[in-house]
Amino acid sequence: MSISRPLFLVVTLLATPAVAQSTSDLFEFGSGEPLPRQDMPDRGIITLTHKQGIFRPLDHWEQYDWKFDAKRWGHYELRLNYTLNHAGFTVQFKHGETRLKKKLGGSPVAKEVVVGELFIADAGPQELSLYAPQSSQAMGLAIEGVRLVPTNEGEPLIPQAADGKVVLLAKDATTWSETMRYEPKPEKNCLGYWTSPDDFAEWEFQVTKPGKYKAVVSYGCGGGNHGSEVEVKVGDQSAKFTVEDTGGFQKWKEIEAGIIEIKAEGSHRLIVDPVNKTKSAVLDIQKVVLVPAA
Repeated sequence: MSISRPLFLVVTLLATPAVAQSTSDLFEFGSGEPLPRQDMPDRGIITLTHKQGIFRPLDHWEQYDWKFDAKRWGHYELRLNYTLNHAGFTVQFKHGETRLKKKLGGSPVAKEVVVGELFIADAGPQELSLYAPQSSQAMGLAIEGVRLVPTNEGEPLIPQAADGKVVLLAKDATTWSETMRYEPKPEKNCLGYWTSPDDFAEWEFQVTKPGKYKAVVSYGCGGGNHGSEVEVKVGDQSAKFTVEDTGGFQKWKEIEAGIIEIKAEGSHRLIVDPVNKTKSAVLDIQKVVLVPAA
């Protein structure tokens, strides 16, 4: 389905006129764009290069189309990498019924910006389109590529509770994965489809009370799939446990994986990462709780 002409006229009217500006305005230094994460995992990221896309110079706008396969459903952060020898203008992305707009600032070197968040509801064939003002290529727009980066489906930064506990629910995890995903059905509400030991989950949380914590994992496993080893990591601290059969993948059991010391206040990341997979699946996870150790 193509975007109607009136819809794109909104995009064109938002374009920034080419008037005299300072260098800082032109190239958006200090623009508030989030700094890229230097240690970002690459597992589960969908990368679309400019060579994979189709460019269509239409009568009233210019269009870039990509077709790709998603191995799993889930939430993704849409990021655009581009160069632009112009003061800037607004572009729009379309995926299904989702529309995301982004004001691009001029940048003579390749720059990646976060456009917004989209939800892929079903695994399988997908289509993504970008719409830019007419003659955007003549104004120096070069699309380097697009990335869909896994993101969490709940709280991006979990606070520490007043009693000192840190409760990390399945929906708050970022799933760096190709098959494992958050399952929102009420009877599940867990991280499931954990059929690859290369898939892992990550939570970001805030600590106001440094110290030693018991890492308590609420998980389920059934069908004779027990026996895999799983690691819980925070920075250079780690603890491991062996998955037991709990009577079913949504029959929850709590296990204390071990003691993890958090030495400083501030933001931290906790990772649950299978060491191996002994059968067809590793486990399902409902939550991880950090409990202050006595």
